[in-house]
Amino acid sequence: MKKEPSYDLEKIKKLLKNPESRQVMQRDRREAVRLGYADDEEMVNRVLKLRPEEFSKTMPSEYHFTNSKQDVYYTRDKTRVLYIKLSISFNGKAVIISFKEA
Repeated sequence: MKKEPSYDLEKIKKLLKNPESRQVMQRDRREAVRLGYADDEEMVNRVLKLRPEEFSKTMPSEYHFTNSKQDVYYTRDKTRVLYIKLSISFNGKAVIISFKEA
């Protein structure tokens, strides 16, 4: 696993700001709601607060194309640590793959 992100965090943030250039995976939406993030906008707003030093690792995609990479961030939010996994899709959209309590 790589020690540097595969994707520029600022580019991901820029893409996430526009609903047309982002995708939020359904898998962790319920968990995000349980954590107090009521919708995609609140999830995106939390991702926009990520800092480069919160990067943990790059890993191969679990479900998508074989050469696709996913960047993992651990970030503190109030009293818990969040596990956030991000990517950029083959069509150029920023993807929030995972958003859950670590």
